[in-house]
Amino acid sequence: MALLPALEEIDGFCSASLMVDPATGRAVSSVTYASHNALVASRSAAEGLRTRTAGDIGATVTDVGEFELALAHLHVREMA
Repeated sequence: MALLPALEEIDGFCSASLMVDPATGRAVSSVTYASHNALVASRSAAEGLRTRTAGDIGATVTDVGEFELALAHLHVREMA
């Protein structure tokens, strides 16, 4: 309840996703930023949010990765 509003306060934040496997209790989250510069500028704030949130819920962060995402604008005749 507190994490998404905090993420929305970070400049360049676009979206967040959370996927959870209830059988194992493992989860993965993904946060998207408007640009590489926004990602770089968010690192300190994001690390603080991860640390606080994991501590609050008793979770362990096992890995953090940064990836570049390329989106293609497709022109599909069937969809036009």
